[in-house]
Amino acid sequence: MMKFGWMIFFLVGSAAYSQQSGGTITGVITSSDDASPLVGATVIIQNTTLGTSSDANGKFVLKNIPEGKYDVVASMVGFHRKVVERVEVKSNEETSLLIQLVLSPIQTDVVVVTSNKREQILEEVPVSMSIVNAQLLESRSTIAVDDALRYVPGVNVTQSQVNIRGSTGYSRGVGSRVLLLIDGLPLLAGDTGEPIFESVPVFQIDRIEVVKGAGSALYGTSALGGVINVLTKEVPEHPETRWRLYSKVYDAPPYERWKWSDKLRALNAQYISHSERIGDVSFILAGSRLFDDSYREADWTRRYNGYGKIKYDMSPFLSLAVSSNVLWQHRGDYIWWKDLKNALRPADSQLNFSVTSLRINSSVLFKHFVNEKFTYEVKAIHYHGNWREDSLNVTLANESTSDVVSMEVQANYSLDELNIMTMGVAVNSDNVSSDIFGTHGGYGGAVYVQDELQLSKRLMATLGARLDYQQVASLPSNQQINPKLGLRYQADDQTSFRASVGRGFRAPSIAELFVSTNVTTSTVAIVPSPELKAEHSWSFEIGGTENFDENAVWDVALFQSDFSDLIEAGVEFDSTRNSPVIRFRNVTQARIQGCESNIRTVFFDQLLSLDLNYTYTWPYDVNKRSVLRFRPRHVASVNTVVSYKEYTFGADMRYISRIDAIDDDLVRLAPIIDGKLRVPIYIADVRASGLFHEFGFPLKINLHVNNLFRYSYVELIGNLAPLRSFVLSVEGVF
Repeated sequence: MMKFGWMIFFLVGSAAYSQQSGGTITGVITSSDDASPLVGATVIIQNTTLGTSSDANGKFVLKNIPEGKYDVVASMVGFHRKVVERVEVKSNEETSLLIQLVLSPIQTDVVVVTSNKREQILEEVPVSMSIVNAQLLESRSTIAVDDALRYVPGVNVTQSQVNIRGSTGYSRGVGSRVLLLIDGLPLLAGDTGEPIFESVPVFQIDRIEVVKGAGSALYGTSALGGVINVLTKEVPEHPETRWRLYSKVYDAPPYERWKWSDKLRALNAQYISHSERIGDVSFILAGSRLFDDSYREADWTRRYNGYGKIKYDMSPFLSLAVSSNVLWQHRGDYIWWKDLKNALRPADSQLNFSVTSLRINSSVLFKHFVNEKFTYEVKAIHYHGNWREDSLNVTLANESTSDVVSMEVQANYSLDELNIMTMGVAVNSDNVSSDIFGTHGGYGGAVYVQDELQLSKRLMATLGARLDYQQVASLPSNQQINPKLGLRYQADDQTSFRASVGRGFRAPSIAELFVSTNVTTSTVAIVPSPELKAEHSWSFEIGGTENFDENAVWDVALFQSDFSDLIEAGVEFDSTRNSPVIRFRNVTQARIQGCESNIRTVFFDQLLSLDLNYTYTWPYDVNKRSVLRFRPRHVASVNTVVSYKEYTFGADMRYISRIDAIDDDLVRLAPIIDGKLRVPIYIADVRASGLFHEFGFPLKINLHVNNLFRYSYVELIGNLAPLRSFVLSVEGVF
């Protein structure tokens, strides 16, 4: 945080504001169906920092509003968003509103920010997007961000590595073609270039926005296959303390020969937070603890997280937010199994390995609504990472320390109601000191501009480009212009079409360039690849959405991505060593084609909801005329929820087709015994939850059974996926 001290001082000093006596907006939010008050509805005043939520009686209060006319927006999951236009506010006077929200079986007017770096309705976006909201995270008792992504259409997760529409295969611990953001700021490790999902404060998530296809035109390197933006919660208007207790018990292995422990294997986690507003300052403090024995030997985890956020509303148009998350973790280093007969035991070479890590990300966000047409923000993040691998068997102390600083200035300007400009400048620096990656530094910068133009009443066009420059050590620099074009056509109130084309770009990570180790869990050494070039892509998509009625929505898309210089790890013979080695290399050309379909529907007056997802991909190495590795062809899921009063019952089912191609050379030379074994994946999870008020405050109890039918499978070679488990979580707020 010291790196940001000068910036905070400058911003606060430049934002001196003479507070004038303002007016007040009070109101009640109710359901149009039965006039009952709505608890927890969000209320904001557009083009200001002012916002709050409704209390237990549906009431809200917004104070210190300068004189003028404002648009007041009310929204809540399960209801249509409503805008009360041109509400007049006068100094020292109170304006009262009665806002009725209409039930929305299928909510389509969700506000998103990731696609075009500004708030807009999802229906206006020219690319495919998916949203995972806080309610869905809570209903599934999610304790890891990557688990929350497993049911997103077009997304497949292989042991915490996210694959959007086949853009990513699998490469353990190095690189990512999906950019992870937290509140719009990049969160990729400086050394390995991968997302560390444990660094995300999962209990503070408001929603997760997933953009599919190349996002480099706005977000630069690493957004080759898509963008995942984790948006954290705002501090509520009233003091609030939340807590959650989570317990998971792993079932016994289905086969006696897999049994390796007589002890009950379990996971337990605890979380607590407190938030409060004092005048113009609001804050939240949170902490969590997780202990996991794991269902596999030497796969245990001990984890602590601390999170803090403070926001200062200097005026209704100026705000400054500072947040920080600390992760400390100690875990076993399970890589692959001993063999199929010992599927829950690690290979002998991995015994007694452990990894200890400390990761701290701290960010600053300053936002200024200059007027109704012009808004700008200054934001920065410092991401520090340190990890150390130790072993009791051999002399080994692999260690790496990295520091990444990213800063950005972004502005949004509405030339008129039909023309909105977004522009910005970004810089970044990266410093790594490591036993296996060496000591290296890097830096980069970018400028971008985008124009959203309403060409007609029904047709919207988005045109933009970004120029990126990245430099690592004394290697040749990487620079590229990444343009994009998007079109959205609203045929009528029910039917819309979209089309987009964009260029992607990813500079190789320091790990991919310089990793060098002779002491590994494999008999094959890993050698540096400083000759690596940046990856490039062109992504194309056409799609459409059909609202059949208030109870059903169908979204479909066809897509194609053409990659050049795609980076993949492979085994090759090194004549200098006179032995095989693992080296990263550029695959000259690859193509991924496919389609995606999503149907959302409700029945019986919202008693039953159903979500059907299917994605087909054809990942093809054009030069070798072969299928790309570690990419499934078919991914499908069915999610259903039955809701009755304050009780819900849900079932989630996933199907992932058997992966066509893996790294056969690695399996043979590592060696990974029985590593070629793999099957299609069929998984069913069931859950039930209830909200109880008998204790004087809301108490929610969740019950889950994961992998209900005890199906045995691998997501990654030599790694048996989780067994059946039983979960109980209890949470409350007061």
